[in-house]
Amino acid sequence: MTLRAKLTLAFALFAALPMLAALWPVSRALSRSLESEYAARLDGAARAVEGEVRRLGAAAAEAAREVARAPETEALARDLSQGAVDPAEAAGRAAEWMGARGLDVLALADPRGAVISSGHLPGRAGDVDPELSTLFAEAPPGRAVPRIVSRAGASGVEPALALVAWEPVPGAEPPLRIAAGLALGPGFAGRLASLTGGDVAVLGEGAERPLAASPDRDGGWLRRLLARALGTPQARSRSLPVPAAGTPLARIEMTLPAHGLERTQVVVALAFLVALALAAAAALVLGHLVARRITRPLEALRAGAREVAGGNLGAQVHVEASGEVGELVGAFNAMSAGLAASRERAQAAERIAAWREVARRLAHEIKNPLTPIAMSVETLRDALEQRRPDFDEIFREGTGAIQEEVRRLKRIVDEFSRFARLPRPEPAPVPAGELVATLLALYPAPPPGVRLERDVAADLPDVNVDRDQILQVLQNLVVNAVEAMPSGGTLRVAARREGTEVLVSVSDTGPGIRPEDLPSIFEPYFTTKEGGTGLGLAIAERIVREHGGRIEADSRPGEGATFTVRLPAAG
Repeated sequence: MTLRAKLTLAFALFAALPMLAALWPVSRALSRSLESEYAARLDGAARAVEGEVRRLGAAAAEAAREVARAPETEALARDLSQGAVDPAEAAGRAAEWMGARGLDVLALADPRGAVISSGHLPGRAGDVDPELSTLFAEAPPGRAVPRIVSRAGASGVEPALALVAWEPVPGAEPPLRIAAGLALGPGFAGRLASLTGGDVAVLGEGAERPLAASPDRDGGWLRRLLARALGTPQARSRSLPVPAAGTPLARIEMTLPAHGLERTQVVVALAFLVALALAAAAALVLGHLVARRITRPLEALRAGAREVAGGNLGAQVHVEASGEVGELVGAFNAMSAGLAASRERAQAAERIAAWREVARRLAHEIKNPLTPIAMSVETLRDALEQRRPDFDEIFREGTGAIQEEVRRLKRIVDEFSRFARLPRPEPAPVPAGELVATLLALYPAPPPGVRLERDVAADLPDVNVDRDQILQVLQNLVVNAVEAMPSGGTLRVAARREGTEVLVSVSDTGPGIRPEDLPSIFEPYFTTKEGGTGLGLAIAERIVREHGGRIEADSRPGEGATFTVRLPAAG
């Protein structure tokens, strides 16, 4: 983040922080003032839920008594005792009675719990229902008690919390009993939600999901988000165990949203936020104007420093400034002017020294061939003056030596000219794998005694290079490696990716490079080969450096040498 942006934000924060700090205590005071009202509402809602549970229990007990004393029940019991009705036909009667009376649980069974007809679980007919056995054993007749019962639903048999009562069927022989009940299901939860104005869920002990729940009434996500940020409870909850005494089978969870408190706090928060936004906007504008006046000279200095870092050592900063910043601008301009002058002097001295060294090296290289040329000419003149009979043989040997040394001089001059006039690279994206493949294609069959090994990775990226110049470098390294193994050996060409670079290495198993020679092998005119010019590796190092890469050499005497070209991957 820039200094101007930091100063602007600082001004805005100093203006907004006092108002932001006042928001919290105001919100907390409002919350405490309304807590007692919502506590009273929650107590009233709990009493309403308890009353509804008692009403449903009384309705279930009355329904069991009514069904047990109904004429159709007595007739069915009589027909069963006389064998006048088939048990399969009797199995469907409970479903008819249950639907006609709006019940959720209804079963006709004997005292052991053997089911004759079940409306809520038709598949139990003919079997002993352990839930009914437990009910008959633990609950007195005519009293509704909470039970977790299994009911047939749309997705199979599901557990449900119900208030169930049982009554004996009068005059039935053998004795029969009616079990009837009302479920505390989604309809029950929905009625309670409408009655209390909140959300109601029936939760079984240890169940993974609610047995029943009312639809979510609290859909205001912005209100809930602001209330949570301000510390307001989103809702008040209370849990009622079922049954109220003894071991609970389930619990009824009531949640009353604190809408009044939230609305009040949201209004206050929005008012504070509007005022805060206006103050922050004004502070931002003012801070921006002040920060721009303060930072303009510093930004100009930063731009000037970047120009100097980019190579423009004479860059000047033209900006009005006073005080210490003005002195800093003046010192910077004086420094950059001095740097430009120093660079010009250093470049001139460097050029003179470089060409002096080149001239010395070139003179040394040219002087060596001149000595045998002069000696050959002197021998020819003496042989001619003495009219020696073997003049023809001396002439052939002398002119041959002169031609060889002239060729050597021409090679020296050509290498020097090539080093001095190396063309600028024209880089373009080239697949590194294709570059190595082209190099290997130049050697379809290695020289006699030399074994070629390839180790090229398959996921090589592109490199941004002058294709011909980099191929020239790699070919020169391969030629040097082959010449280092006159008696044969292993030539290995490898390529891989390492971070943001592509590495191409050429290795040989020749005699290697002496440790004292390694630091000098890339210097012009340094060579350890008989008749070498010492410019090949210097040219290769210069080409690689102009492509933004570097070339490295590693060797141990007697174990060969490895030259590695590191090129930056494109992009």
